Amino acid sequence: MGCQNSKEPKQTSSSTDASKKKLPHCAQKFPYKVNLEEGKTYYWCSCGLSKNQPFCDGSHKGTDYVPKAFQYDKPTGESYLCGCKHNKKESGPYCDGTHKNLEW
Repeated sequence: MGCQNSKEPKQTSSSTDASKKKLPHCAQKFPYKVNLEEGKTYYWCSCGLSKNQPFCDGSHKGTDYVPKAFQYDKPTGESYLCGCKHNKKESGPYCDGTHKNLEW
């Protein structure tokens, strides 16, 4: 379920830091619904190239991107991780709705 087109989203005022590096690849235009385990460490893909979305598989090698390590500190259950790769830095790997403000 990747992006419907090959165009990357246009910059809007809600996009962050993208002018300093190439935009990340859009893995999908909506969040990933995943089950996460309390206390477990995960590595969220920030480049959008992983074949194991939304988690890192090392495909970022050779890019300016690195995975975002995070420990899930809530009770085991469903969570929504960013799929567009344009979420705000302070949101970590979690969807913050930024995909709704991008021009696709």
